[in-house]
Amino acid sequence: MRNRQIYRAVNNVRNKQIGAALSKQLRQKYHRRSIRIVKGDTVKILRGEYKGIDGKVTKISLEKNSIAVEGVQREKLKGGKIDLYIHSSNTVITSLNTEDNWRTKKLEHKAKPEAKSKNNVKANNKK
Repeated sequence: MRNRQIYRAVNNVRNKQIGAALSKQLRQKYHRRSIRIVKGDTVKILRGEYKGIDGKVTKISLEKNSIAVEGVQREKLKGGKIDLYIHSSNTVITSLNTEDNWRTKKLEHKAKPEAKSKNNVKANNKK
């Protein structure tokens, strides 16, 4: 996508852009590579100054296409702390927030059965 399309996108399109890759265990379970991030998901930061930190998603910003993670904060000069936002593509989802029944049903519905091996497919074609 071009920068103009990304930054001028309507909210329903931006909503789909806030996604992240699933961890290897979740990929095997749900047979999907990525999913939209939801408040309450646990993510691991892969890039940047806060690389390696695990935490729950506390806020989602559609304007910045980024998320705020628990434990990633900065102190203000006047005191107090402020959340730092991290781009969603720099994270991996390690556990999902399963409070939303619709989301879990959709994930399990998308899960595909075991793929056939190439040998079985060739044997079926010869018959």
